[in-house]
Amino acid sequence: MDIGTNGWLAIWGGGLVLTAILIWWRTARYDIKGAAVDSVWQFARGKRTADNPTAIEVMAGEIGAEATHFGKAKRTAFTVAGHFIAQALSFVALVMLLVGIVLLGVAWFWG
Repeated sequence: MDIGTNGWLAIWGGGLVLTAILIWWRTARYDIKGAAVDSVWQFARGKRTADNPTAIEVMAGEIGAEATHFGKAKRTAFTVAGHFIAQALSFVALVMLLVGIVLLGVAWFWG
């Protein structure tokens, strides 16, 4: 069974698109900017309650839950580092998504 060039382009393009979506899904937890926007949106819609804290409150609660000042500083440093790594991976995911869409388009129009 021979898939052909169009099949391989579609497979690789779809794989890149799915990988980009997976990267965005996994890095969304570490994105402070996205958490801030989500928190403002949740507060503006009136959905913030004591039982339903915003994403920024959850991040601040995780930092505040550390027992020592050193633990809080370490948690803050990891949170900020995670944010910058998530931003870099989001850019990589965007490039992968664009390349995957181009490969899918080439496979579609070439075939």
